Amino acid sequence: MKILLKAVRITDVKSPHNNTSKDLLIENGVIKTIATSIDAADATVVSITQLHVSQGWVDFKCGFNDPGSDEGGGILAGLDHAALGGFTHVGVLPTDHPATETRSAIEYKLSITQHHAVQLHPIGSVSKGRKGQSLAEMADMHEAGTSWYSDNLPLSTRLSVQALLYARDLNSRIIFTSQSTDFSKAFQVNEGAASTLTGLPGHPAFDEKIQVLKLVEMAKYTGVPVHISGISSHESLPIIASAKNEGIDLSCDVHLMNLCFSEERTLDFDTCFKVSPVIRSEEDRTSLIAALKNGIIDAVVSDHQAVVIDAKRVPFDEADFGALQLQTAYSALKKYSGLTSDQVVEWLSVHNRKAFHLPMRPIDVDVPADLTLYLTDEKVTTDALPQHLSPFFNDQLTGKAVGIIRGNQFMLNQ
Repeated sequence: MKILLKAVRITDVKSPHNNTSKDLLIENGVIKTIATSIDAADATVVSITQLHVSQGWVDFKCGFNDPGSDEGGGILAGLDHAALGGFTHVGVLPTDHPATETRSAIEYKLSITQHHAVQLHPIGSVSKGRKGQSLAEMADMHEAGTSWYSDNLPLSTRLSVQALLYARDLNSRIIFTSQSTDFSKAFQVNEGAASTLTGLPGHPAFDEKIQVLKLVEMAKYTGVPVHISGISSHESLPIIASAKNEGIDLSCDVHLMNLCFSEERTLDFDTCFKVSPVIRSEEDRTSLIAALKNGIIDAVVSDHQAVVIDAKRVPFDEADFGALQLQTAYSALKKYSGLTSDQVVEWLSVHNRKAFHLPMRPIDVDVPADLTLYLTDEKVTTDALPQHLSPFFNDQLTGKAVGIIRGNQFMLNQ
């Protein structure tokens, strides 16, 4: 199979062709030629005005609820949404029913997605049933094809240390939540203006601060790398920066919603904005953006959750946490995060690959094709998004992915 991309702007800081306009010829899943002009009569030609190309985008925090519920569409529908959003790699949480805690569960996810253009990276659960009592069969899951584990729930210190030491022997990694066991089920919104004005239970930022402090100490004690997911408070940032300066192997990510919005969006009880971690103050939001720019935060994740209408079209305090994010991730970050288009692309491609230990695929000759095709100024049709499930319904967004290429897999969204 041959694919010829005509006059594409290359946006890849790892490529010697960065910020140039070139033709790219891809043959049998590998970039064969990059030149000012290429002719290939037998190739599938993609020629779109002002088309950009980057390394394929990565999102390492999605929940597809498969197995568990058909209403959300399942894994393949989730990967289709990822492709529409421009992602070539997604890490999928074990938040299924039953939880992804066995060899067969990992094999199931990998087998049904092996021919999709988006590569799925299954994340195994740390504990059996995600109940936080005893370790799941991490070695079996590792042999089946995973090297990342997370309950996406707070864990006790005892089990966390056990999991870290076990992961070290497997050359694997644990993703920890930024919340503690004390507050994990007792909040609805940010403790502050949101909790005061709505009367809903608030989640205090100091809980995240304490959790981050504890995880830093666990990393020091075990000597094992720790990844913290969902940093939401400015109070956590100096702790993370200090730990990194000490040489502690610590990494963290921030959710898209915490970069785009502040707690005011929850004041009218719109359940699209009920997410975990909660959306915090404007000071927190701007501090998180600054932490991205200065390297304190390592990755940006969508936290896309396959929520369903019935779980959101209810009173705020009864609604499920989470929202649909994959299809609008690039355009939402481009509009709300204070990052330029090129900066957003660099985070989704290069920084996320580094943080989650995926191989770089710089745009160059003889490199396997792992590419996202996108337009920076194309209007996004947001009125077709599910009204109760997407916080960007009827928003005015610009910039969208128009296709992905991974090896011999090619999907064009036009």
